[in-house]
Amino acid sequence: MSDDRKGTVLIYSIHRTEPWFRHLGQNMGFDRSFTVSDLPGEGDFCVVDDFKAHQAAFYRASATASDLLDEDDLAEIRARCRVLRFLSVRRAAAMTLAMAEAFQSVLDRTRPDVIVSFPIDRYVSDVLSIIARRRGIPFYELTVSAIPDMSMLMQKGVLCRHGPEPDPAEVDRHVQALATPLFTPSYVQGVANFNQLRFLKVFGYFRLRGFVFWLISLWKGDRLNLHYLDAQSFLGHKPTLSDRVITRMVDYGWREKIDAFPKKRRVLFGLQLFPEASIDYWIHDLELIEHEDLVVEAAEAFSAAGYTVLVKDHPLQFGFRQTGLIRRLLALPNVVFLPYEVSGMEALSLCGVNFTCTGTLGLQAALAGAKSVTTRNYYTTDDDFILLENRAQVPRLPELVEAFPEVEDLPSRQRRIVANLLRGSFPCDFFSFKGFDPSNPSEGATALGRILGREVASLKEIKAATLKQRLDDAG
Repeated sequence: MSDDRKGTVLIYSIHRTEPWFRHLGQNMGFDRSFTVSDLPGEGDFCVVDDFKAHQAAFYRASATASDLLDEDDLAEIRARCRVLRFLSVRRAAAMTLAMAEAFQSVLDRTRPDVIVSFPIDRYVSDVLSIIARRRGIPFYELTVSAIPDMSMLMQKGVLCRHGPEPDPAEVDRHVQALATPLFTPSYVQGVANFNQLRFLKVFGYFRLRGFVFWLISLWKGDRLNLHYLDAQSFLGHKPTLSDRVITRMVDYGWREKIDAFPKKRRVLFGLQLFPEASIDYWIHDLELIEHEDLVVEAAEAFSAAGYTVLVKDHPLQFGFRQTGLIRRLLALPNVVFLPYEVSGMEALSLCGVNFTCTGTLGLQAALAGAKSVTTRNYYTTDDDFILLENRAQVPRLPELVEAFPEVEDLPSRQRRIVANLLRGSFPCDFFSFKGFDPSNPSEGATALGRILGREVASLKEIKAATLKQRLDDAG
């Protein structure tokens, strides 16, 4: 779009981001920008009323498909959504088909050239991306980059890269920042007291929040709205009060236990947030998103092969983790559950192998010279990671680790990984949505809108050039 940013950008906004996203859209350089929302009273286009009407009709008819989505689409959308998977098949189908109809109407009215949102994390944005893709409309997901003070655009975990190779000096500068032992992702907020009192505070707050959201959904007559459903305690991944015993399951004698194993026979399992959008929507193979079973199966394979498995929970998961997964892991030989106070980087420094599906520890492990097992995602490069592509590989993971060569030139690996990230990252104030005031927008938000417009334009140019090349090659 070499400055033919004529046309329309449509932005799907979530709770408390609509004014910020509206401001970004107005500064992206398009002729028209619109926001769409599934929350009552929000967005230039609100799908709530259409959704309600279509949902009731589809539910009465026990619909299993429509002109927009077939049965296979519905099954996959339900399997990936943290809410729909705990609803009945009939209800989930009606909600999915209804959302597709509601978004189809918005696309008919706005005719967007591109759609932008935060990363797909539940069925609503997933449905919008599917409907858009089938109409030839690119759907870009804006999120924070692993590189500090940068953002990136993705499409279901695939980094949207463009431009020439970055300047080597810039690569080296970011390698220094990312490879330092003190580096932590931008969403990790310091040290907390991980005790039962803290668990009870987190648990109590979110139980009360769920009850309040249920009352609001009844008051507004919108009980199937995803925003309210996602807070409810009946969802199968929500903890119960009995899960507070997780504080007694950590092993403060973990250092002595791992001393019996050489570093290369220690594997770190950095547990991710659960449910986690990157697991549900970045992984192609549906069998790999059966996350807890996958983790236990992988731990069984490493334990049987003579490794010790260090289990490190995500710090932001405290108060949300069900103990069932931890009990299953601790039932295996040579598995230790690290205290929450132990940082991921400290644990990683003691291990020769790391296992994660999409977590940042996979990136940090590769940068530190460890053997990093992960699924294909925005930070992976083919020669620097052990890529888990399907469930059949899981029992053979120890063999794959053994066969994977030790890194001989760590600086070269680090530069490859960081250069790949830089080709899809751009400097901006991603967190300018916090405290955003539409009457006095921050310079960071305005600049992000302009940068986002240029990024989308560059990606469109690449797509057009690729299509032209294919047509030329075809004769």
